[in-house]
Amino acid sequence: MRQLTSELRLRLDQLGTGTVQGTAEQLRHLGQSGEYILIPSLLRMMDDDSAIIRQAAEQAVARLLEVCPVSELVWLNKHVREWRPSPVIWKRFVEREVHKIDQASTIRLSMLTMHWSGYIREAAVRRMIREDESYSFPYLLLRLNDWVPEIRHLARAALELKLKPEHAKLWMENIMLVERLRICGRDQFESFIESVHHLLRQKECRFVLHNARVSPEPSIRQFAFRISLEAEGTDTGMIMEQALRDENPAIRRWAAQRVDRTLSGQKLREALLGMQLDSVPSIRREGLAVLATMYPDDAKAIIMDRLLDSNLPVRDTARRYAKQWMNVSYAEWYLDVIWGDVQHHLAAAISGLGETGDKADAEVLYEYAKHPSIAVRKAVIRGLMRLDASSYGMHFVHSLTSEQPGISREACRALMQHPYLIQPDEVAGLLSDPDALPHVVRNVLRIISSMSKWLQVGLLLQQLPEARHEWVKQAIHRQLYNWARYPNRRYGGRLSTAERERLHKLLSLCGQELDGDLLQRLEWLMQ
Repeated sequence: MRQLTSELRLRLDQLGTGTVQGTAEQLRHLGQSGEYILIPSLLRMMDDDSAIIRQAAEQAVARLLEVCPVSELVWLNKHVREWRPSPVIWKRFVEREVHKIDQASTIRLSMLTMHWSGYIREAAVRRMIREDESYSFPYLLLRLNDWVPEIRHLARAALELKLKPEHAKLWMENIMLVERLRICGRDQFESFIESVHHLLRQKECRFVLHNARVSPEPSIRQFAFRISLEAEGTDTGMIMEQALRDENPAIRRWAAQRVDRTLSGQKLREALLGMQLDSVPSIRREGLAVLATMYPDDAKAIIMDRLLDSNLPVRDTARRYAKQWMNVSYAEWYLDVIWGDVQHHLAAAISGLGETGDKADAEVLYEYAKHPSIAVRKAVIRGLMRLDASSYGMHFVHSLTSEQPGISREACRALMQHPYLIQPDEVAGLLSDPDALPHVVRNVLRIISSMSKWLQVGLLLQQLPEARHEWVKQAIHRQLYNWARYPNRRYGGRLSTAERERLHKLLSLCGQELDGDLLQRLEWLMQ
């Protein structure tokens, strides 16, 4: 997450206010922090009058660059160029930097390729091309989308000379910067991207692909698996099996969507059975659908088991295939499980009954409303919402105040679907309750956003002056802003005179809490 902590902000504010040795020590500590978002703030210290501070700043930036992911160089490129001198001295500044470019260290040179001045960027790129060092690879890739055509052409010509197997490792390490070019619009990059892919598909690059498939970086692993399926002389079955075992869910999901096109026979069967043990529901669902189609005999027992899966789409997929041999309705089947001796799948069975039952089954669900298991109580709320919400509004309101955040959230979802089940006075009471838990207050505010537009603004204005916590005031202010910013037909008809007067009175009480623009817009909308 690219956000400085308050501690780091304080340390940046204090940077350079002490002695030379003290500043150098501060820079050393900042370099050891591992927070690469500090780099733009440290660059000014690389131009300090003191050689000790300049050296310490370069060392700090070098340390932070080591931990900066290649993909984050795009963010760094944007923020490094934000600093500019005053218009009076910029020409002299540029001339000085261009003149000193040959004496710049590799760290300084790397940063100069991101400079705000095209003259300095061009000089830095030319020196990088001349020296031809491996560290320059990502910085040249960034300059492929430079807004100065001459710099783009310089970088592209230099990189095209490196489209050789001996440079495949460098291409793979920086492949995310190559893939980024798909969304860059300053030039046509399709042929360049394809030439990089063509290089990596060659037999000479198989070892590079092999290492990339076990890279610690998930995005590189995913690209390596994808390109490996198209590479010359690769065992696609082995690649797919490896992808299905990867620790990253996105890679396993990608493999699951292609498994029936790349594997066959016993290998496919084993892969599909293995997918049923995956923790990701979408992978279980993909595997179940293919298994039921291609190996129906093996799939029957698994499908019956998946009728009690914890995930709704997986249960739904299982029901789609199980209907071929089920001789009772799903509601009856789930009732048998609920009333059976084995309670291990009670939450899933209650969820299934809520999805397949009818209004009469709501009474069965309500019997478990006080079950000790949180998962069961959440399933009961979901089922009641689907089967007979209007009869169980009091239960939803009571569950909304639960000390368990998950249960309160499920009740919130039910009341957002059916906001008429909770009275405005109850909403106001929950918000003004000094003992209300934070998650309850947040859920009540969510419910307000589902109510009629004029009822919303009345409740929000009523609660704004009475809010006890600053975060509650901010949440109400944000909802009022959205209410005023995005008007629509849900505003309904004209307000009655009495209702308009009531809203204006509430608005006048909130005058000190609202900024002028929002206050004026609310007044205008109430006219």
